[in-house]
Amino acid sequence: MSCHLVIAKDRPEIRKMAAYQARGEDIPWVRVYDYSASAHVRFNHAPHIRAAVACSSCHGNLQQQTTAVRAVNLNMGYCLGCHQQRSVSVDCTTCHY
Repeated sequence: MSCHLVIAKDRPEIRKMAAYQARGEDIPWVRVYDYSASAHVRFNHAPHIRAAVACSSCHGNLQQQTTAVRAVNLNMGYCLGCHQQRSVSVDCTTCHY
């Protein structure tokens, strides 16, 4: 919600998200990206946000979307390439459990 404290904060859908946050509830997202259970992949936005990875890196230009779309093919090669480019861990257990 940090972006939406100032961007589009009066839009109805943003107000809905703010209400979920105020109640301490998870937003019931419709997943755009998902991994099969057999991939044993865990993904957490938090370390990516802390590392200043732009949302557009995976989600494309969100300002031009009303609903998020699959902007890139988030496969192992894409993720490893990004990790290598940023000189961060490529250890299997970083993403797999």
